[in-house]
Amino acid sequence: MTTGTLTAAKPVRVPTRTALSRLRAVLLAGTLVMLVTSVLAVRNVLDTAEVVRDRTTQAVLETAAARNALISADNAAITSFYSGDSQLAGPGREYENQMTVASQSLARVAEFNQAGEAGASALEVVEGLVAAYSGSIGQADAHYRRGGGALIGTADLWYASRLLHELVGVLTDLQTLQRQALDRQIAADGMSQGVLPLWLLPPATLLVLLVLTQVFLGRRFRRVLNVPLIAASLLTIGIVAALGWTLVLAQRLDEVRDRTDVLLADRQADIVALDARGKAMLVALLKEKCGYCGVSVDTFVAGAPRGDAVPGDPARITEGASEVATLAGSATRTGGLPVFVSAAALADGVLILLGLYARIDEYRYRA
Repeated sequence: MTTGTLTAAKPVRVPTRTALSRLRAVLLAGTLVMLVTSVLAVRNVLDTAEVVRDRTTQAVLETAAARNALISADNAAITSFYSGDSQLAGPGREYENQMTVASQSLARVAEFNQAGEAGASALEVVEGLVAAYSGSIGQADAHYRRGGGALIGTADLWYASRLLHELVGVLTDLQTLQRQALDRQIAADGMSQGVLPLWLLPPATLLVLLVLTQVFLGRRFRRVLNVPLIAASLLTIGIVAALGWTLVLAQRLDEVRDRTDVLLADRQADIVALDARGKAMLVALLKEKCGYCGVSVDTFVAGAPRGDAVPGDPARITEGASEVATLAGSATRTGGLPVFVSAAALADGVLILLGLYARIDEYRYRA
């Protein structure tokens, strides 16, 4: 039996110049990927922060301010009719002032609206309800000024108050939509704790490749240092640090959301207190002017709160809004991160070319 001789296959040796050229291509491709992903990460956070600062928080807080102003206006009107001041001043100056504040807030909500078509539709409904509410208050005033018209005027005031609460309900839903938009924007900034490793992967990979390249060059050419590649490595580390700082900015957006929620809770407490006080006065007025006004009124009277809650200090709301604006503004102060990341990645590409050029050139005419 004849047996053949098995010969071990010799490993194919890649020419040095070819290996260096391939290594250069890999490093440049890694640099390009790092450039695109890093700039995208920084711009996503910066763009989100600018929208949150300039539009979304404004839409949320102005919606809450409009609700507060409308409840305050209704409270002021009921107080005027209850106290008898309406005979001279109608619904009163405070009513007019609060309606003006509500109108201004609603105009800003329309300008900053982040709830899309649903938000625009809600604002159209609000506009119609505001007009109907103002008209009912005007009718109540006209009847109160007319002799013997207090009963009809009270009925108008009751109807106006019901319209007002329907209006505030629509605004509450709109506030929820604006607040949900804030959640979506922050979630889409691409810099959450779970997503950050994906953004760090390209620069981290490039850094490893640069280190391995320097080790390879050191062994092949008996040279320890390659200054351009060391500089490229340092710049890559700088890009990693820039992405880490971008995460800090993204976390500030989370703080903006949390502080906004605290401010909305304060607003809600004030609205509840004002509403309770207004309802208590309306109940007293209904009992005074109307012996029996129907089942709906009786149900309202039976369920009305005592009205002894005290609204908070308005300065607290002003300070809270200022804190939200300051936090949102701080998230946009990137310190030139987009420019640095772009410039550093481009410089990496140039340094990689310089670092490998001399080695590749040595093998121009050799295998």
